[in-house]
Amino acid sequence: MKAFSLIFAAVLYLSAGLVGAQDLSEEDIFSAGAFDQSVEAGKQSEQKDKLEYLVGGVFLASTAVTAPIQFDRYAALGGFSGKAFVRLSVPSYGSLYFGVNFQQDLFQAAGPSSVALSPGTDLFETKFDLAEFYLSFDVAKAVFFRIGNQLIAWGPSVIWTPVDFFNLEKANPQASVDLRAGKPALRIHAPLGKSNLFLVTDFAETIGGGQALDLADTVRQAVRFDFTALGYELGLSTYFGAALPARFGLDLSGRLFTLDVYAEAALTVDFPAETAEYAFSLGFQRSFGELKDWTISGEMFYNSAGQPNESAYPDPLAGQFTPLYLGQWYVYAGLTKQNLFADFLNATLSGFLNASDFSYTSKLALTFDLPRVIPFTFSLGYSGGGANKEFTAFSGDNALNASLQFRFEF
Repeated sequence: MKAFSLIFAAVLYLSAGLVGAQDLSEEDIFSAGAFDQSVEAGKQSEQKDKLEYLVGGVFLASTAVTAPIQFDRYAALGGFSGKAFVRLSVPSYGSLYFGVNFQQDLFQAAGPSSVALSPGTDLFETKFDLAEFYLSFDVAKAVFFRIGNQLIAWGPSVIWTPVDFFNLEKANPQASVDLRAGKPALRIHAPLGKSNLFLVTDFAETIGGGQALDLADTVRQAVRFDFTALGYELGLSTYFGAALPARFGLDLSGRLFTLDVYAEAALTVDFPAETAEYAFSLGFQRSFGELKDWTISGEMFYNSAGQPNESAYPDPLAGQFTPLYLGQWYVYAGLTKQNLFADFLNATLSGFLNASDFSYTSKLALTFDLPRVIPFTFSLGYSGGGANKEFTAFSGDNALNASLQFRFEF
C-alpha cells in the first residue's frame, strides 16, 4: 500500500510539471473563446462553399414610326427585345454564367411604296440567341480563367471600336441593349501589378460545314497587354491565326486638361498579299455646370477599308449593311442634361455624320423616370443628306422618326 501511494504521488508530480511546461498562450479547447472561434471557422467554411446566385436582365418594349417630311408614306413597327442572365457561384470553386437574348416583333406597318423597318420578320416566332455561356475560375487568385461563349470588351472608345478584333459583330452604339452573341473561347487573365496580360484562344472557326477541322489551321489567338504610364491607361493588342491577316491595336485613355480623352488605332496586315488597312478613333467627354449635370462628348473615326462614297455600298436589305462602318470618315457629337426641369427627366441631343457620303442623322431623346412608373424614353429624330445613303437607306431622304421605349431592368 505504501508503494502504491508513492507511485500515485509521483504520477501527480509529473503531470503537474508537464502542464506547467506548456505554452501559457495556448488556449483551453474547452474555453468559451475557443468554442466561438471554432463556430466562426465552421461558418466561414460553410459560406465559402455555399452556392450563390444572381438573376437579372433588361426588357424593352418599343415602337417606332418613320416618314418623310412630305408624309406621303410611312413605316412602323413595335415589339419586345432584351436579355436575361443567371450567374451561379461557389466562392471556393468559381462561377457559371448563362445569358440569352430575345426578340419578338408585335406588328409591322407600311404605307404606299415604303420599306419596312425590319423586313422579313415572322410575327409568330420569338427569336432566342445564346448571348454568353461560360465558366470562370482562378488559380490562387493569381491567374483567372474563363472558358465558353463570351463577349470581350477591349478598348475605351464609346462609338467606334477599331481594336475590337475578337467579337463576331461590332457593338451598335445606337442600340438600347447589346444583343450580340459571344464566341467560344478560352480567356486567361494574369494581373501583373499595375498591368494586365490577357490571352484568348478563339475556337469559333474549328467547325466548318458541320465538320471538325484541324486546330492548327482554325484556332485564332488574341493577346492584350495594358498598363499605366504618365497618367494614361494604355493597351497593346493583337489577333492572328493561320491564313488570317495579322491585326495590331493600340489604345489609350486619360485626362487632358479638363477633358476625358481616349483613342484607338488598329492596323490589319495581309503579309502574303502585301496589303494593309488601318483605322483609328479619337474621342472626348467633359462634364460641366455647378452640379456637373451637363455632359458634352464627341468622337471621330477613320476607316481605310470603308467606301469613299455610296456608289459601292452593299445592299442593306441583303443583311450586309454594317452601320457606322460603311464609309471612311465619321463624326459624332452629343450633349446630355441630367435633371432637366425636374429630377425625373434627362435629355440627350446627339448626331452622326458620315463624312464620306454626307448623310447624317440627329436625335433628341427624353428619358423619364417617374415614381412607380416604368422608365420610358421618347425620341424624335431626323435623317438626311441624300437618298440611298447610309443614314437614309431605310428611311428615305429628309425623314422624321419618332419612337417610344419602355425599359424594365431587374
